[in-house]
Amino acid sequence: METRPDLSIIVVTYNGREMALTTLRSAQAGLGDITAEWFVVDNGSSDGTADAIEQAFPDVRVFRESNRGFAAGNNVALPHARGRYVLLLNPDVEIAVGTLADLVRSLDERPRVGAASVIQQGSDGQVLPSIRRFPSPARALGEALGAARLRPLHRLQELDLDFPAYQRERSVDWLVGAFLVVRAEVVEEVGLMDDGFFLYAEETDWCRRIAARGWDIRHLPTLTITHHEGDNKRPEMVAQLATSRRRFIYKHFEKPAAVAMHASLVLGHALRLAMLVPMAPFKPGLRPRVRAEAFGLAVLCGTAQPPFGSR
Repeated sequence: METRPDLSIIVVTYNGREMALTTLRSAQAGLGDITAEWFVVDNGSSDGTADAIEQAFPDVRVFRESNRGFAAGNNVALPHARGRYVLLLNPDVEIAVGTLADLVRSLDERPRVGAASVIQQGSDGQVLPSIRRFPSPARALGEALGAARLRPLHRLQELDLDFPAYQRERSVDWLVGAFLVVRAEVVEEVGLMDDGFFLYAEETDWCRRIAARGWDIRHLPTLTITHHEGDNKRPEMVAQLATSRRRFIYKHFEKPAAVAMHASLVLGHALRLAMLVPMAPFKPGLRPRVRAEAFGLAVLCGTAQPPFGSR
């Protein structure tokens, strides 16, 4: 009988060849004393990413696909995963401290943990807000009004900015999918990711579905990774985030709450535009932010199409 690997590692790529190669080298070097199988789903890269990975890593199974988004890419490989755990790994991540073996042992000791992530830091070494709270009508309004920036009201936002607490193990609502490990039986029970989310909110949706089945979502400071994030403030990325957030709220909330949350998203973009537009003529650096907020607002109001599509 064939032995199951401890970990199935899935990387979805879209260009960024050199960073993807670095990610795979880092993950293999940081494997520790566990067994793993490797999958790369290339979403139509034009820079030779798939060819380079096949040449450098003959043990990695590469799927060549069109670009249907992050969730759809992961869903190509997930049915082939045989590991006891599945790790969704962004192609811009390096392991900084610890090993994947440490993480697997931690999960083995916690049988009710369905999904987990670790400490994520940026290229500058600063901890990133990878722990999030589920959206709610109150949080949507609090974020729109900027109230969540006030210390007493910090829970009125999705981002958990209590960075000292990132050193502690704890249960959370959801975790950023740049590095997300899920128990194999959870994938079987909950199902694949919702590929109606092209980009953003797919991990929020998956974690919500996992938690709804009674599994624990847990932050484990067993391991530290470096996430070399790209520019997520570009107009098309801001508009895509707005698109995905809108889809999430209509999927998971009753219509009155969903409409209220949609209105809060619109209000947030409108208020930020109202603050930025008068300053933009004097601060040219603000103009990309103005375009981003305007694009997000237009998508939410139905006067512009989502940049990458949505179902």
